[in-house]
Amino acid sequence: MTICIAALAENGSKLVIAADQMITANIPISYEFETDDVQKIYNITDKCYVLTAGNALFACEIVKSAKMKIDAIQGNHTVQSIADIVRQEFVKFRNTVITRNVLEPRGITLADYYKVQQQLVPGVIQEIENALVNSNIGVELIVAGQNDGGDCHIFTITHPGQLLSHDAIGHVSVGSGAPHATYYLIGSTYKKSLSVGQVRRMVLNAKKKSEVAPGVGKATTDKVIGA
Repeated sequence: MTICIAALAENGSKLVIAADQMITANIPISYEFETDDVQKIYNITDKCYVLTAGNALFACEIVKSAKMKIDAIQGNHTVQSIADIVRQEFVKFRNTVITRNVLEPRGITLADYYKVQQQLVPGVIQEIENALVNSNIGVELIVAGQNDGGDCHIFTITHPGQLLSHDAIGHVSVGSGAPHATYYLIGSTYKKSLSVGQVRRMVLNAKKKSEVAPGVGKATTDKVIGA
């Protein structure tokens, strides 16, 4: 599935991000391959990035829609405001997938469903409600970057549209290799106060540890924000 890691350094004035280059998708069949030709780390603004784990095709659509909306808004963007927009596009895309898979075959939209819900048989209602609550599009995102004031922040967006800040802990990993990377960083001497060089070495070591997980590629892309 992949590995994406973000970690704060120098008391949150700098940030290190890293990802493998394994691409996973499920249309028309499940497949994965390692390449540097497909993005896993998307540059949203000069100082803010989105790292994607899971279905690369779905992730690309979410990030593309979010970037278009962000580019259309005048003024400066904070990492928080960018994360909020990405979350909105995540939820919107998830609803689109549910509509295509569950509602459109029945000839209705999501708005139609709420209007005619009471007229449907219980089995159909249960199937649709289960899809609305439980359908997982298989995408996990990290939004990480630096505000104009110099402070760096890390957020994740996960099923079904949960947005969380990881500034308190200082690091986060998503993807199939996340447990290995997270346990390494917890077990190491990682602190948010460490130099960016020290944190970068730890992040790269954590990525290396994650390579034992299925779906994590050997190649690595990493960036330092705020250097």
